Amino acid sequence: MNPIRSMQICLALGAVLSGCGDEKAPGTVHAGDVLVYEGRQAVQCGSRGLTTGQSAQKLINGGIDVLASNCGVVTGVAYPALCGQPTGEILIHEIRSVNVPDAEQHGFNPVVELQDPAAGVSWEKVDCQTGVVIAR
Repeated sequence: MNPIRSMQICLALGAVLSGCGDEKAPGTVHAGDVLVYEGRQAVQCGSRGLTTGQSAQKLINGGIDVLASNCGVVTGVAYPALCGQPTGEILIHEIRSVNVPDAEQHGFNPVVELQDPAAGVSWEKVDCQTGVVIAR
């Protein structure tokens, strides 16, 4: 086989293999990682609350690596339509599972705590700007 063709095959194979471990479907988490959340502190007719960056910075300041951040909303809970009342919006961060106790000390909880099938309570990821559901 000619050396140039060999190099092309090696480069192509390397490109394919290097991407294999990093691709995730929306809503999935790498093994050893967990999703934690905090309330966005948004209020109806008022403040949009914290940004994902502001929320993530709390974890970072606590020495916790934030691997990804998203917006979300609690579902199955009725929020009265009244100015000044909460919206049910949350901020979600992917962190290493070993950091959960430290995250909890900073006011974050695992999203699994939001799932109560018997009560119909859960959560969904949403686009931070539009509020449109992305994935779970």
